[in-house]
Amino acid sequence: MSNPLLKPNDPRFQKPEIRDAAGQNQFGEAQPADSKSAAKEGVFAAAATDDARPYEPRFEAHQASRVVLLTTLASIAWLCGVFGSISLTGFLSLGWILPLLGIVPAATAWLLGHEELKTIQTGAIDESARPGTRRAYWMGFIGLLICLAVMAAMIWQKMTFLPDVF
Repeated sequence: MSNPLLKPNDPRFQKPEIRDAAGQNQFGEAQPADSKSAAKEGVFAAAATDDARPYEPRFEAHQASRVVLLTTLASIAWLCGVFGSISLTGFLSLGWILPLLGIVPAATAWLLGHEELKTIQTGAIDESARPGTRRAYWMGFIGLLICLAVMAAMIWQKMTFLPDVF
């Protein structure tokens, strides 16, 4: 043996005996003596009582909601999209770096909002966080669309990547 602490016939590692001294299965179910009780106790006998209910999982609120983070990320994306659209008009020459940078928080808010909505549906986050999470989810999605649309318009107008500083 590879382990010197184990003995060859160690009882801790032996399989238990299935039959008792009388030759009966120790782990088998006891058979009822009369046939009437055998007919009553069938496969579905446990379901007939009120005590035997199916298992219903109950979750406590294990996770904290991230509504503030999601709303902040979505708001940053909206601001980047708005400033990018202002630079489209020529009023401010900010370049298209802002809508490019706004894609990351927008996509993050959208995807994290989706995951949090699934977690709320399973019951791991309190149900009261659903409206704020849904609002942040849609704000992130719309912010992503705004940033992508502004970037597409800037590419179509052949704007420069960085703002005109000099």
